[in-house]
Amino acid sequence: MKILSSQEALQEAIRQNQILILQFGSDSCAPCKALQNRIKAWNQEHPSVCHAYVTVSELPELCAQMGVFTVPTIFVYVDGKLTIQQSGYFGLNQVLAQIEKYEQLLG
Repeated sequence: MKILSSQEALQEAIRQNQILILQFGSDSCAPCKALQNRIKAWNQEHPSVCHAYVTVSELPELCAQMGVFTVPTIFVYVDGKLTIQQSGYFGLNQVLAQIEKYEQLLG
């Protein structure tokens, strides 16, 4: 998992990775930590997918520009395009299943 600390790092991660899971979270958010741990475990079986994390308190302007006003929020980029966006309460298993389909297509 990469910790992103700037807009430039985010843009580079989007450009350099065929599939990018971009997670927005907070240190005080228990669901954010739980999602982070589940994505890390899933990512071990899917090493071609990049998982990056943005701490909202460190980059509030970037989060606002991207429309992230609640945590947890997950964006998934495929070939540089935003393909999945989920915030608040959502099923991570469904998101990961969709990502696996993209992986197979890009295979």
